[in-house]
Amino acid sequence: MGTRNRVRVHRITRRRLLGSAAAAGISALLAACGGTEELDPFAPATQPEPGPSPPQQEAAARQERPLAAEAASGQQESAAQAEPPAQEQQAAPALPTPRVYVVPQPLTQGQALLVLVDAPGAGSAAVTWETESFALLREDDRFFGFIGVDAVAPPGPAALGVGVWDPDWNQLLWMSAFIEIQQVKWTSDDIQVDAANIALLDPAVREFDRELRRPFQTELTSARHWRGVFDPPVPDGEITALYGELRSFNGGPITDYHSGIDYGGPTGSPVIAPNEGVVSWAGRTDRRGNGLIIDHGAGVYSGYYHLSEAIAEEGRRVARGQTIGLIGATGLATGPHLHWEVVVRGVTVDPIPWIRAREVPDPLAEPDPATELRGANLADRET
Repeated sequence: MGTRNRVRVHRITRRRLLGSAAAAGISALLAACGGTEELDPFAPATQPEPGPSPPQQEAAARQERPLAAEAASGQQESAAQAEPPAQEQQAAPALPTPRVYVVPQPLTQGQALLVLVDAPGAGSAAVTWETESFALLREDDRFFGFIGVDAVAPPGPAALGVGVWDPDWNQLLWMSAFIEIQQVKWTSDDIQVDAANIALLDPAVREFDRELRRPFQTELTSARHWRGVFDPPVPDGEITALYGELRSFNGGPITDYHSGIDYGGPTGSPVIAPNEGVVSWAGRTDRRGNGLIIDHGAGVYSGYYHLSEAIAEEGRRVARGQTIGLIGATGLATGPHLHWEVVVRGVTVDPIPWIRAREVPDPLAEPDPATELRGANLADRET
């Protein structure tokens, strides 16, 4: 895991592109920015049909003018011809080529991939990741977006595409690369569940819980509420279980992985908001017990479960450090604790980097030049 991520850059021909599974994703990328086939980097340039020339327009207009108006118009034209021609407007300077960064490198299972595009003067940017496509958000001259990589995502190369357009929808950049996802050797644990909670192991119960919460942690809120590193949600709590741990129950087969980290603590201990956001859901499920979800914006969410009480109300904005709930043991829990999740575009990722100042994927941080995505700008090439 200490080696630098391998980023293999390939030129993609139109034949290869349209013949691959990623073709649908690239079309969606263009749609994500509100564009049409005009934004296709491989489409031939088209020009609008020419309209009537100015002399033709003037001749048509003169046929409908009264003679007196025609005479006055002739005088004005003569005066206008005597005036020196105005200087031609200078062409706008060319925009700089956008620079693309992907962090972290290396990228491993369970991490959030941050795509940064520095593009002064650009109008929009979008990415494709495998078959998913979405527009990037903008702050000043930087576009950014997060991609969640699951703890059990297939290791190996994953396709990334980045497109950037100027305000008039002229394409400034089209770059494609394969980002290597490195495998993590997660630990495993067998959890003993008592008879009173055995029914909560039913896959149907787990799926109902997951689907109930899904709509509240997948929407992309364009406004980014959070800034900088996250605070631990239990400031003095001890971490008792890590993200990614493979789970079996009562000696059975491994059925899932631990989708967050656990903080142990006495029932009633305060749970705080680690960063600014808006509560998108507060409620209860059989498996998770009392819980709530905070929308931090830009596709980043955090979840809090097994609470004895959820204090923050749905729809309310919360501040960093504000008490939002109390530790408990509701739902499928062997003792009082907080189960804390960080969710990126609907995918649970390891929360640990988000509470470390040197690892948090901050979209405003100065990127390391070593993380720049290098390769041919296909917008400048014919294929």
